[in-house]
Amino acid sequence: MLGLLLALARLSRWFAGPATAYVNFFLATPVLMQLLWVYYVLPVLTGIRLPDLQVLVLTLGLNVTAVMAENYRAGLQSVDPGQRDAAHVLGLSPLQTLRLVVLPQAVRVILPPMGSTTISLLKDSSLATFIGVNDLLNTGRDVMIRTFHPIEIFSLVAVVYFILTYPISIGTTVLERRLRVSRRA
Repeated sequence: MLGLLLALARLSRWFAGPATAYVNFFLATPVLMQLLWVYYVLPVLTGIRLPDLQVLVLTLGLNVTAVMAENYRAGLQSVDPGQRDAAHVLGLSPLQTLRLVVLPQAVRVILPPMGSTTISLLKDSSLATFIGVNDLLNTGRDVMIRTFHPIEIFSLVAVVYFILTYPISIGTTVLERRLRVSRRA
């Protein structure tokens, strides 16, 4: 939802500048740098130290919001302006036009990159290792250190990541096909 709001801000007259700066910052800097900045620099600047898991959630949330904003913006801009004009002629409010006309059409464009973004988010959670949050990769590393079996352990970790991400990929493909079929009907 934050990505949609940020995309709408980017497309507005009044909020386009700050929204574009936000998106550009988070898209132009590595997620790991953002994570380390929130973990190490933010407490120095504010005096507030967040728990490690909150740092991870905050950082990934801020980053994914920027990525999703671009996905939504692309989808919203892909809708023919004539659709908006037709909704206006029919007496729909701007909010009704967005909800009933523009978003349903934009979802067809947005769905594939949203699936990819979701998969990337799941994989980026492995960056938690750098701030000491016990995630799948960190647990695998700990087991590998105790057992001295890197091939088996890291292969298992890779399989678990695959098991977690592949259904998202399949689900996105299925939804995309259904939307394509319903569009023809």
